[in-house]
Amino acid sequence: MRGEPVCIGIALTGEAIQVVTRAGGREIGQGLFPATAIGTAALLSYLTDWQAPLRLAVATAGAAALGLALAIGAQHDREVFLVSAQAVHVVSDLARYAERAI
Repeated sequence: MRGEPVCIGIALTGEAIQVVTRAGGREIGQGLFPATAIGTAALLSYLTDWQAPLRLAVATAGAAALGLALAIGAQHDREVFLVSAQAVHVVSDLARYAERAI
């Protein structure tokens, strides 16, 4: 992998995919995508736009979240960390998990 990784927390919450992005030890962005095929495609486009290695922490609260984790982790420069949704209070916790745990 090249450069400093960008750490992204992702949670599938009902009808939305919530995203928090961290780099350099600080939060640099938040996003919200619909939990639909179009929303997943938009999330994949968002992830592809980063020109850095990605560390993704995905809250797993069911089969849909697991499928999302598999879909977004397919690139060679991405590491995916699955986190129990019960262990996460807010989506920004996931991005911090990606910074520390992987």
